[in-house]
Amino acid sequence: MQDSESILVERLRNKDKRAFELVFNEYYGLMKAYAMRFMDEMEEAEEIVQDVFVKFWEKCENLAPESSVKSYLYRSVHNTCLNFIKHQKVKDSYRQYIIGFMEEAQEAVYAPEKPNVEGRIMEEIDQLPPRCSEIFKLSRFEGLKYQEIADHLEISIKTVEVQMGKALKVLRERLQDLKVME
Repeated sequence: MQDSESILVERLRNKDKRAFELVFNEYYGLMKAYAMRFMDEMEEAEEIVQDVFVKFWEKCENLAPESSVKSYLYRSVHNTCLNFIKHQKVKDSYRQYIIGFMEEAQEAVYAPEKPNVEGRIMEEIDQLPPRCSEIFKLSRFEGLKYQEIADHLEISIKTVEVQMGKALKVLRERLQDLKVME
């Protein structure tokens, strides 16, 4: 069995599509069942497992020759599920923060001509340059880290940092009239 595993790993390291297909067919169902132990929704589990297999294919040439494909996949699914759950918690806490901020701002706004604070904030975000707005939304509404945004958009992390700084500066300036009375 060890010989066949090492042959399979070698084939994967050489980007053998047939070897990947064998691995996918053998482990997809197991990985999906394993992911369901962490996830609430089948769709989430399937998405995670698909992402794991995509990354596995992209990086399989870096597998150590003595690797266990099964262990690698289980570990990857496990880590991806935990990261997904952590990401969801960040998104939920940020969403709660925004809701609280908007409710507080809505109550405390002293400019009666500005009754829809949330709408105003979203308008200003949408007024940002397209890439700047996209990066801001990925960071603040999707809860993505700068490196994740950079990877997703295929740009440098420095570009993400610059665009976030620009977005925050512009929004601070444009929304200064919404400051609450102290």
